[in-house]
Amino acid sequence: MNKTGNSTVTYISKPIFPLHDFLFSMTILYRMRYLLSLALILSLPACGSETGTSPPDTSDDAVASTKRDEQTQDDDNTTEEAIPEQRKSDIRFEMISNETSRINHQYQNGQQSGHFTMLETLGGGVAMLDYDNDGDMDLAFALGGTFSGDEDSVAEISSNGIKLYRNDGQLKFTDVTNESGLANSVSFYNHGMFAQDYDSDGNIDLLVTGYGGIAVLHNEGGGTFTNVTSTLGLNDPSWSVGAAWGDIDGDGTLELYVGHYVDWSFANNPRCSTANDRFLDGATSPQTPEREVCSPREFNGLADRIYKFDDNGQLVDISKQIGLRDDGKGLAVMLADVDLDGDLDIYVANDTTPNFLYKNDGSGIFSESATVCGVGFDNSGKADGSMGIDLGDYNLDGLPDLFVSNFQNEQFALYRNLGQGMFQHVSSSTGMLTLSSGYVGWGTVFLDADRDGDEDIFVANGHVQRSPLNATVSQMPVAMENVDGRFHQVNQSVGLYFTTQHEGRGIAMGDLNNDGMVDMVISHVNDAPAILINRTENNNKTLVIQLRGVASNRAAVGARITVTSENSTWQRQIKGGTSFASTHDPRVFFGIPENDVVKQVTVHWPSGITQVVDSVDLEKPLTLTEPKTE
Repeated sequence: MNKTGNSTVTYISKPIFPLHDFLFSMTILYRMRYLLSLALILSLPACGSETGTSPPDTSDDAVASTKRDEQTQDDDNTTEEAIPEQRKSDIRFEMISNETSRINHQYQNGQQSGHFTMLETLGGGVAMLDYDNDGDMDLAFALGGTFSGDEDSVAEISSNGIKLYRNDGQLKFTDVTNESGLANSVSFYNHGMFAQDYDSDGNIDLLVTGYGGIAVLHNEGGGTFTNVTSTLGLNDPSWSVGAAWGDIDGDGTLELYVGHYVDWSFANNPRCSTANDRFLDGATSPQTPEREVCSPREFNGLADRIYKFDDNGQLVDISKQIGLRDDGKGLAVMLADVDLDGDLDIYVANDTTPNFLYKNDGSGIFSESATVCGVGFDNSGKADGSMGIDLGDYNLDGLPDLFVSNFQNEQFALYRNLGQGMFQHVSSSTGMLTLSSGYVGWGTVFLDADRDGDEDIFVANGHVQRSPLNATVSQMPVAMENVDGRFHQVNQSVGLYFTTQHEGRGIAMGDLNNDGMVDMVISHVNDAPAILINRTENNNKTLVIQLRGVASNRAAVGARITVTSENSTWQRQIKGGTSFASTHDPRVFFGIPENDVVKQVTVHWPSGITQVVDSVDLEKPLTLTEPKTE
């Protein structure tokens, strides 16, 4: 133990737990959600990693033992209470005009060419990053691509490039794409924007995903970027959307996880139509099915990849060595310590196939355990069309919970962490059933918008079909306020943006004007993005924390932060990935209710070091550098 100033540093060794390969053969068995099966699961250590904790409650109040009405009951055997569709809230967001922000580009998906391709459905994301190290968040956007020819010809696919805007203060941004060297840096149809200092040189780099390639754009300092994809030996032409950087093996350097989608191409482009004849408005007989974009079910999934830096600074594929599966249709990726055992696990949102949860054994070898742990399917054992992910502690029990946005007529999935790596689908009993089934959800985020101490949830929505049945293409986002662990839709009072329809896709959250309140940027398809500034008025405060790793990776991905006050305890993590195709502000925001006093901040660094700070000033951000070992 080493004590310096206000910080107490201890050194912790990370436990390693055995793997159980035979669990893979029990996948179907574990889809049956009966108490006998759950008891068997709990007897195995593959999903458990919290030593010294009690097994999760398996009573009827915790896990349903029989099939139930999917519309009214949840896995905890609790019938959903009738709640008002809308609740008045103190949360307020103001949408800044494009004229004010000077951000006026549009993501173009190329649908005007009439090809009805899968490629047009996904849209693109947004990254918050301080690329020039001046202390405020700049913005980078994917711009998509276009197709040549018309619907009867095989098209060439071209890139629309990307955009970088410098934050000049006062919520005004300047387009610096050309002067930063990014104007012609991406030559493929692009989706994802991921910001991370992958080489720990103090400058935030960019990773761009898309169809036909992936690009690593190295920040040279001084405001310029260089495409170093070939220099790093990275050749990944498969269709990619989600990605994340994180130190999966604990060696202090970052690995790269790239999620891949499906095997669509113009050579594999079936002509799809609406699923059924339908009666159109005023029609007296069935109409001819319309041409429509295909479902991902029409295509095979592509294998995800993990890349690691070798001794020569090259990114090499280690996917097979560490235990990745070769199926799935990944759209979002998250690296986080879901079982609190001190290493990074991997969660992947797959579209129409079971989601993945790769549990880390402590050495960077993984076991896919989503079904065993309860996060692979919905509450009826069916795979969802999953698009977005985030991790938060919605019920303040100290355990990280999972939230996944899904397709129309599927619930947004909230998985409560039961401890020992086990999860329970609790969307209905937390109020989400009435809030989510009509939407196609994409980017999502846990954030404490009103700084009352619990995390609310926001989701960007928009359909993928041209003529969806019983739905609109443009859809309202969903603002869900957390009230004592139940979620209430508050769109009507939150702001004008939340009462209008959009083709929403990515969400990035962070503090754009450094006022201590968390803002959002939401990307759209074929429209300009929305800049949403938090205007919530109350006397609550914010504790803003930024970490700098030394023995750990500089970005501190995988670090856990605990804030203890006189009245409560909160936990957050530095995560890799999350949302959809987007990157959040790297700072961590804790809402502190009025009259509460912060007593202590504890950081569990990825290296195993624990740092404790006993004196905290809420009037300024808290920047913590990882203490050096003796």
